[in-house]
Amino acid sequence: MDDGGFDAGIARDTDVRLERGVTAGEAHRVITTWLSAKGGGGAEYGIPGSRARSLHLALEAVAEASFTVAPGSPPPGVRFVGEWLSRAERGIPLSGSVGDGRALRIADERLSPSAQAALLDEFSMQTRTDRLTLSLGEDSTIESPVPASLGAILRGFDAGYRGFAAADPDHELRFAVDVFPSGPPRLSVRIPTSAAPALPSDLALTDAPGWPAIRTVLENAAPGGDVYTVTLTARPGQVIGGFSTSGCTPELPGPAPQFGDELQVQWATIHGIAPARTCDSGGQ
Repeated sequence: MDDGGFDAGIARDTDVRLERGVTAGEAHRVITTWLSAKGGGGAEYGIPGSRARSLHLALEAVAEASFTVAPGSPPPGVRFVGEWLSRAERGIPLSGSVGDGRALRIADERLSPSAQAALLDEFSMQTRTDRLTLSLGEDSTIESPVPASLGAILRGFDAGYRGFAAADPDHELRFAVDVFPSGPPRLSVRIPTSAAPALPSDLALTDAPGWPAIRTVLENAAPGGDVYTVTLTARPGQVIGGFSTSGCTPELPGPAPQFGDELQVQWATIHGIAPARTCDSGGQ
């Protein structure tokens, strides 16, 4: 990164390519200089002290590693910039952003539950209080701080995930987790077509080709800890069903579950607890 004409150059630019080896402090200076620059569209669009378009930082020779700063954002700390930069330098497809909040995204569609649990630990999602949003692939959205047990929950899910992966010749398997302060974690699995019940099906869920892996998921979802919900889907528009470790049947978005509350009933039977009831709107 050439410092010649640094302040004037950054004040005019919205796309900055950083050289490999740049420090977090140097990258942070690019951001704070740009945020404090006058003019450049700020007056025209009523955005004080900044430009009208977002700033985009890219790292030389690292595809899918970028950092975006919205006009008028509070300056991020050097540490947060360093969280992005240190991993981008290692070739991790990580993008960061600062706007209404702070976000990091890893563009990988096939992260297993245990891999996602490892990322929770890496980014200290259980203890950080800056409301970081961590997005994994297209579907996992995790806002800090998360329940302390979430890593163990995801690792416990891995055995069932591996069972589905063994019957996934077309690479359809997807795992996602959503975590927000407004409710319990929501885990979802798009299981392979080869492991899914037919649609429509004249067989019981327990006779479906994917039942052994489904049962493993149910067995490993022990009651008594932090509550979470699980949804199983398959083909587009096929919702197999869902269950909650609270013991109630969750209300699922989208089409009606193919097997109604059967997953909740099977979960309760496996763990020897009372029959299912309907969850309230909070999923408890």
